[in-house]
Amino acid sequence: MLNSVQRSLLSILQDETRCKILRILADYSVHPEVLVQETGVSRTAIEKHLKQLLNYGILERRAQTYPRLRYVYSLTSEAEVLIELISSATDQFVESVREKWEEDLSQIEQGYVFGALQKEEFEKIKGDFVDRIQNMTPKDEED
Repeated sequence: MLNSVQRSLLSILQDETRCKILRILADYSVHPEVLVQETGVSRTAIEKHLKQLLNYGILERRAQTYPRLRYVYSLTSEAEVLIELISSATDQFVESVREKWEEDLSQIEQGYVFGALQKEEFEKIKGDFVDRIQNMTPKDEED
């Protein structure tokens, strides 16, 4: 099972605002004000999220001195690897589960065709499977 550090890290990565920040930082390094504009979240909240991501080694901060001193944030290379591994593992898991459910549904349909299930019973079971499969389909295909 997951240990406390793993659970905590996954929790940090689960927050919607932090996910938006990570999507932005996956493309380029930015100043916090850009994140405020892109996410619609207050500067204070952005700073809080950045601090949490820094504390986990997900982000790095460097100073830009021209034209004035300001900090710019970017993903660490370790975070890029972590995000890729999580993405790949979850995609594999979801695909495996969906294939299993589709196989189970196919067997249930065969049972209906051969008269082992009544139409109402089959329709309810089929609806449950379709709901499960749809719930495992990403709502935001931004990644």
